[in-house]
Amino acid sequence: MTTALAPGRAASHRATTRRWRVLIADDNADIVAVLTRLLAARGYETLTASDGEAALTIARREAPDLILLDWMMPRLDGLEVCRRLKADPHTRGIMVVLVTGRGSVGNRIEGFDAGADDFIPKPFHHPELLARVRSALRIKELTDELSERNRQIVESRHELVRQEKMATIGLLASGIAHEFNNIMAGISGYAQLARRNPKHLPQLVEVALTQSERAEELTNSLSAYHRQDSSAAGCDAAEVTRRALCLVKKLIESKGIRLRIEAGEVAPVSIAPGQLQEIVLNLLINAVHAIGPEGGEVFVGIDAGVDASTVLLTVRDTGHGIPAEHIEEIFDPFFTTKGALGGGREKGTGLGLSVCYNIVQSRGGRIAVASEVGKGSTFTVTLPVHAGTLPRSEVERACLPSRQPVAQERKRVLVVDDEAPIRQMLCEHFAEHDVVACASAGEAIRAYRSEPFDLVVLDVCMADSPSGCEALRAIKSIDPAARVVLASGSLRERIPDDVMALAHGHLLKPFQLDALSALLADSAGPEGQYARIVSVSPPQREQKNTPFLIVPASST
Repeated sequence: MTTALAPGRAASHRATTRRWRVLIADDNADIVAVLTRLLAARGYETLTASDGEAALTIARREAPDLILLDWMMPRLDGLEVCRRLKADPHTRGIMVVLVTGRGSVGNRIEGFDAGADDFIPKPFHHPELLARVRSALRIKELTDELSERNRQIVESRHELVRQEKMATIGLLASGIAHEFNNIMAGISGYAQLARRNPKHLPQLVEVALTQSERAEELTNSLSAYHRQDSSAAGCDAAEVTRRALCLVKKLIESKGIRLRIEAGEVAPVSIAPGQLQEIVLNLLINAVHAIGPEGGEVFVGIDAGVDASTVLLTVRDTGHGIPAEHIEEIFDPFFTTKGALGGGREKGTGLGLSVCYNIVQSRGGRIAVASEVGKGSTFTVTLPVHAGTLPRSEVERACLPSRQPVAQERKRVLVVDDEAPIRQMLCEHFAEHDVVACASAGEAIRAYRSEPFDLVVLDVCMADSPSGCEALRAIKSIDPAARVVLASGSLRERIPDDVMALAHGHLLKPFQLDALSALLADSAGPEGQYARIVSVSPPQREQKNTPFLIVPASST
C-alpha cells in the first residue's frame, strides 16, 4: 500500500477541510501510478491495491471514501469485491466506481446489480475521471451528512422518551411520597402514644400490620411499573390498573380532581403488567393535564369487550377536549398540545400517547379516542384476552386458607439474612425450634455442611459473595432433598429460572409468618414428597391470612 498526502488543500469541488481518501485497485501498475499522481495533485489521499483480495482487506481496514475498482483483477475480480463490500454494513457506505474496458449495456447492468455507484470506461480521459470522482464524493458527503442527521434525530428521540419517562417517574415519586408519609404518620403516632402509655400497644400492633400491607401494595405497584417483560404470561387488568391508581390517586385528588373507578370481573389480558401500567399512567397524566385549575373528574373503567375475547380499559376526563383537526394526529410521535410544542400550560414531549399506541399495537390491541372541545376526552384501549390462563375464579378456588400454628416436634431451622432485624424476628418466630441464624451466604453453606436442617429460609439478595442464589445451589449440592424457601424484596421473575427450580418456594417480603409455620408443620407431602409453596401477589389475597398457595410437589 502507498499513501500520497495532499499539500494541505482540499478537493476543489468543495470548500471543506475534509481530506478524501481514494483506494485505487488495479493490477496494472502504470494505471495505478497515473491515477495516484492525478489524484494526489488535487488534494486526495490515495491508497493502492494490486488484486481483489488486497482491495477488500484495505477497504475493510482503512474505510476509504471512494474506490476506483478495476473489473478484471487476479485472486478476486472487481465485481465480487463490489458485492462483498456492499453486503457488509461496515463498508456498504463506500462509493465504488468501476474502471473497466467492459462498457456494454449488459456489463453496466451487471455492475450496477453488484452495487457499483458509477462506471468509468477504459481508456479514460483525465477530466472525465476527475469529474466522476468529484460527483461520487459529493454524493458521499451528502449521504454522510444525512446519516449523521438521522443519528442525531434518533438520539434526540431517545432523549425525549427519557424525559417523558422522567416526568412519569416524577409523578410516581410525588404520589408514593404522599402515600408513605400517610403510612408512617399512623405508625409513628401510635408508637409515640405507646411509649407514653402501654395501653396503646395493641392499637400500635394493629396499625403497624395494616399500614405495612399498604406499604407492600405500593412497593409491588412500583415493581410492576419497572417490569417491562413482554413474556407470554397474561395479567389481571383490573389489579394492574388498581396498582397504577394506588401510586397517583392521592396526588390526583390533591389537585381537586375527583377520581371514579369501575372495575368488572374480566379475564387476564395478553400484555406484560409493566406495559399495561405504563399505558394507564400515561393516559392518567394526559387526563389530569387536560383538566384546568377549576377541577373536574377522571373516570377509569375496566370491563369485558363485546365478546369474550377482549377487555376494555377506559380513561375519561372532563377537561378541555381535543380539537377535531388534531384527533387524527393525537397518536403521532412528538405531536402535543402541551408546553412549548403545543402552547399548553403543562410540559410535554408528545410521546406519551405514541408510546401507548405502540405498546397496544405490539400486543394485538387497539386504542381509540373520542373528544369534544369543552366537554372532555375518552380513551379506549382494547386488549386481547390471554389464551391459556386460568380465570380468576379458578385461581381463587385453588387458594387454601392459611393454617394456624400448631404444636409440633422441635426441628432445625436455618435463617439466612443480612438484615439483623429480620434475623431476630425469624428467630423469635421459630423460638420453639432449634434455630441457627447466619448473616451471609458463606456462613449458611458452612452451617448446612456441618449438619442438615429441616427448613432453610434464605434471603436472595445479600451484600456478601456468594449470593443467596449461589448459596441455594451449594446447599442443594450438599443435600438434594434440602428444603429451601427463598425470601426477597424482588418479584419472582427477577430470580433465575434454574434457581427457582431448585427452591421449595418463594416468599415476597414482607411475608406473613403463618406461611413459614404451615410449611414447617407439613414436613412431607404425598408419597414423601415435599409440598411446594408458591407466593401470590397481594391483590389475590381475598382472605387476609392467605398469602400463599400450597401445591403438592407431584403436580408441578
